[in-house]
Amino acid sequence: MPSASDPVTHLIGGAVSGFCACVFVQPLDLIKTRLQQQQQAHLAFIKQGGQTGLTIAPLESTIWKTVFGIIKEGSVLSLWRGTAPTIVRNVPGAAMYFTVLNEARTLLARRKINSSGLEKADINNASGSALPKLSNTENLIAGGASRAAIGFVMMPATVIKVRYESNLYNYKSMSGAFTSIFRTEGIRGLWAGFGATAMRDAPLAGLYVLFYEQAKTHLGNLRATSSIFDVSTPTIHMVAGVTAGFFSTVLTHPFDMLKTRMQLKPAEYKNVLQAARKVLMEEGAIGFLDGILVRTVRKSIHSAISWTVYEEVVRWHVSRKADHLV
Repeated sequence: MPSASDPVTHLIGGAVSGFCACVFVQPLDLIKTRLQQQQQAHLAFIKQGGQTGLTIAPLESTIWKTVFGIIKEGSVLSLWRGTAPTIVRNVPGAAMYFTVLNEARTLLARRKINSSGLEKADINNASGSALPKLSNTENLIAGGASRAAIGFVMMPATVIKVRYESNLYNYKSMSGAFTSIFRTEGIRGLWAGFGATAMRDAPLAGLYVLFYEQAKTHLGNLRATSSIFDVSTPTIHMVAGVTAGFFSTVLTHPFDMLKTRMQLKPAEYKNVLQAARKVLMEEGAIGFLDGILVRTVRKSIHSAISWTVYEEVVRWHVSRKADHLV
């Protein structure tokens, strides 16, 4: 059986999955950014009233009002505003992440094999997964470390994406956004919010891989032991992706909220601790849940699509190589 550890295979699989997922869920990403932005404006009006120069309170940050407001800016296609920087960030980001993750997991699996004397064939489990089978702790470490490393490399694209989606900045192009940020904030501005991003992404990725592999294992065992639960492997990957996306997103949402605010208003939210204190003082603990509904739905769908597509691309490539060897 051909190995699934070829880096090029995972690079291609990650790129394809990243493209499919970001195009499909971009409207939810835009809505999430606008909801958090509107909530800030509404709370600022309540707190400062007329001193802020506002005479009409901003609209309450509801999902439907936000959707219709975005559409009024142009057309339904306005919901895909920011797709270009999202693709620039997500496609190479997903490609690098899945490649680095596979290399990290393969390395950990081989160390386990060398120390325990297991057979080499055990590196790839029999559940149809494109990833080696590891313990929960190893899944946390591999997922978190891989995501933090790739997050640092892709941080400038993330900052540009968030600001391009927001209506606080009148950027006309990605190059214009890059130039504006560099001129006004320097090189440091391109990494605004990285602390909160790393604190969100590393646990999120680690927890996601852990929950994903656990859900996939349980669903695979259920399929093997139950005649009623007779579903395809992609369906198992999709359900596992939604489940893992939901739980990992809920647990790490406060850091996403802080990250978004630090990137939209770096002058007000200067670092993670100061931003967290500011939110707690002005909005209370509930402020850390701002935008959680849209983000949870968006992340669950995004994860299910990207991981299902990724695993299927890798499985297809491996089976294709096997056919050529016959």
